[in-house]
Amino acid sequence: MGYRYKQGGEKTLLLIHGNMTSSKHWDVFMESFDSDYTIYAPDLRGFGISTYNNPIDSLDGFEEDLKLFVDKLGLSKFDLMGWSTGGGVCMIFAADYSNYVDKLILLESVGTRGYPILKKDEKGKPIKGEFLKTKEEIAQDPVQVIP
Repeated sequence: MGYRYKQGGEKTLLLIHGNMTSSKHWDVFMESFDSDYTIYAPDLRGFGISTYNNPIDSLDGFEEDLKLFVDKLGLSKFDLMGWSTGGGVCMIFAADYSNYVDKLILLESVGTRGYPILKKDEKGKPIKGEFLKTKEEIAQDPVQVIP
């Protein structure tokens, strides 16, 4: 699991990126952020320089990776900031491992269930309130071209 690091003070901040991005998107933020903080910005599985040897089925897989990451580095109390998909990962992590997280910061975050994708009827119109729930359902959902 690849990550970016900025040495700082005794406070620790973890930055979790969004979908289709990587830790690279935190560079400007990390350069200008308060020097009282030591900052870690991991690349989620399959993003940046992190490998994707085992597929992810939900945000829970990213949460498990984050837990392994903080334990490997010996981090036990930190502030956690997530952007977009990273926000969903952070919320799940904070709920399951609240003893690790001092502050939770969300920036344009998705929910804990990820992106809501509506099922479609036989004409390709979205069905209100009915969501695709699994990777298999999403893969089988016909792609509709909007004229």
